[in-house]
Amino acid sequence: MRSPAFLTAASIAVFAVILTGCGGTADAADAPGGEAPIAGACHVDHPDCVDTGVDPEATPDDLGDEFPVDDAESAAQSLLGATESDLSDDVRIARRGDESFMLTEDYVIGRMTVELDDRDGVYVVTAVTVELPEGPVTFRD
Repeated sequence: MRSPAFLTAASIAVFAVILTGCGGTADAADAPGGEAPIAGACHVDHPDCVDTGVDPEATPDDLGDEFPVDDAESAAQSLLGATESDLSDDVRIARRGDESFMLTEDYVIGRMTVELDDRDGVYVVTAVTVELPEGPVTFRD
């Protein structure tokens, strides 16, 4: 029979091998064109990737006048009253009725997150939060 210390050491070694296989670091040789990917950028084939075209590491000062805040706010307001089936894939759903969903805590300039309420058997957008350079803005109907 093996000692508990041996089993603990073996378990840690197996776990380390598993983690190494799942993670790893980005290498310039692995990236298309030989360039390392931008920190925080989505992997092209990742199903949850929402690429807003803005560097996720950018600060409001970095963006300057680049980001069209008025357009983003108008786009967010236009979602109020839309049905769930009308939403594009890049809109996150935070709540559907009484059911709340887990969301990532990263901040992506331009990303919209909605809340849906049941209106006569159809879920419609009743709140939209858009992530802007100066902070998030929420619109409600």
